Amino acid sequence: MVEKAVIIAAGMGSRLNGHGCGRPKPLVKVAGVGLLKRAILTANRAGISEFAIVIGFRGDEIREAIANDPQIDVNIDWVENPDWKRGNGLSVLKARDYVEGTFLLLMADHLFEPKVITRMRGLLLGSGESALCIDTRLERIQDLDDATKVVLQGDRILRIGKGLSEYDAVDTGIFLCSQALFDGLELAVAGGDETLSGGVRVVASRGNIRAVDIDGMFWQDVDTPEALSQGETALFGQLGKPTDGIVSRHFNRRVSAWISRFLVKTPATPNQISVAAMMMTFVAGWAMAQGSYLYIALGGLLFQFASIVDGCDGEIASLKFAGSRFGEWLDTVADNISYLGFFSGVIYGMYKLTAEPVVIALGFIALALNVLAVLLICVYLKQSGSGSIVSFNMGFSSEVPEERRGYLHRVYCGLKFACRRDFFAALFCVLAVLNCLEAIFWIFVLGSGLVVSAVFGFIGHIMRTRTTEAEKLVSGKAD
Repeated sequence: MVEKAVIIAAGMGSRLNGHGCGRPKPLVKVAGVGLLKRAILTANRAGISEFAIVIGFRGDEIREAIANDPQIDVNIDWVENPDWKRGNGLSVLKARDYVEGTFLLLMADHLFEPKVITRMRGLLLGSGESALCIDTRLERIQDLDDATKVVLQGDRILRIGKGLSEYDAVDTGIFLCSQALFDGLELAVAGGDETLSGGVRVVASRGNIRAVDIDGMFWQDVDTPEALSQGETALFGQLGKPTDGIVSRHFNRRVSAWISRFLVKTPATPNQISVAAMMMTFVAGWAMAQGSYLYIALGGLLFQFASIVDGCDGEIASLKFAGSRFGEWLDTVADNISYLGFFSGVIYGMYKLTAEPVVIALGFIALALNVLAVLLICVYLKQSGSGSIVSFNMGFSSEVPEERRGYLHRVYCGLKFACRRDFFAALFCVLAVLNCLEAIFWIFVLGSGLVVSAVFGFIGHIMRTRTTEAEKLVSGKAD
């Protein structure tokens, strides 16, 4: 499979009109990360480990910025193009001595998601064939007049160029190339056309450029201030997860994305945000412990706000490529410790209101059961190689075989939404504003029993399933 990519980062990028804060275009930041760095890390996330980066205008600044960035841990060959003022086809030709066989060709000023690269890497090219990822969704192209258009004939590119009056799709700037592209570029340059499109036209005239539709996946050419803004908006729009609960999908993500727009421009790290959310939850627990209406309402609002902020750590980690195994564990541990602090405040606040010793007894039995459940979840996560509670939630729904799922397991799966932080934080916020501390207390106590029984049941199913599989494996080896 392809492991090397050529990235063109040689041009001036004058159309951004100073919106890069004095930086050369490849270093212009989108959602807190420079364009070139984002291209490298996105491709690396899809399995590309070696790069040839062609630089020209202010190339020394670009090289120094990338070389001194501790997040970029890949092999890079730096390719100088002194003729960067001429066509971009010359920049591609400069990389010829740095690649062998099939390689990816990317533009430093294009945004894309890792799935695009994964798909292109998986293509099998015929002899002398290259492939270009195209987008047929013409209505979403920001600057269609300046886009490179393509005319298709089946799955082949028939014509390509910016001046086409009739066309079927646009060029995304993401190629999977054979060495034949260099031959096409040389012929185009010899004929006076120094653009990459000129070389593609030569190869396409032989029927050797395959069109690969991007199929709704994200990409964005960042060539103007408007495209820069649209690209950043699109990146924030992708922050939702398939595992988000109903409250998170329809409310929390909208607010957390707005907060993350500010945080992404600061030095704040995902781990610092996780700790900040935990501290907010502790303050919410302290407020609940006071037992009076204003404090209870404040505690509920803070608990909900902490739930929203808790989504920002993952958003910043995704936008800035700052995720880590330690961060996953910190988020999981901080969340669960903060729950204990908040519900301790609920228990004490309820006791101040009722003066009933049974409140303390029931409350701390529920806390103890929750601690046990968290420990079991941590054991599961450690064995599964993940520190994220999302892994446990997904495993709860999928890892137990259908034939082993009893009635209770189906009930638990149906009620799982209520155990998500986004849901119960919003519910407790509403109840706190309505001065229903007693309802919060009893939901916590009864819900704890349900959660603990679900965790115990799930862990038991997994242990039995894995034991059976291990016995089958041993039996198979013995036979």
